[in-house]
Parts: sequence; structure tokens; C-alpha cells
Amino acid sequence: MNILKGKLNKKQMARFAGVETLSEIEKSLARLADQGYLKYKKIKGGIYQFTLYPEPVKELQLSNGKR
Repeated sequence: MNILKGKLNKKQMARFAGVETLSEIEKSLARLADQGYLKYKKIKGGIYQFTLYPEPVKELQLSNGKR
């Protein structure tokens, strides 16, 4: 499985997400993240750190039943 990791600024991320305006970036990234194809976070200076997966990935939360 090929996994792509990287850091992009707002303009580059808009191109990567396939949106025309910078204001649509968050909506597009949230949609991809909800589908499981992308994990991302915004770091200082308007830079996005991301991990792109070729197929949807589901995270499992493991617990031993204790709280």
C-alpha cells in the first residue's frame, strides 16, 4: 500500500484538494478525512501536514474496559 505524507501551504493544498478558492479547503479536506482517505492537521504558518491513503482507512480505538 502506497502512503503519501507531506506538508503543503494553503495555495498548494487548494490545488491538491481540487478546489478553486482557499475558503473551500477545509470543507474538501474534512470530506476526504470523513471518507478515510486523508488525515491532516493544520500547523502554524498556514501549513497543512497530511497523510494520504490509497483506500479508506478506519481507526480502531482499543481499550481494556477500564476507565
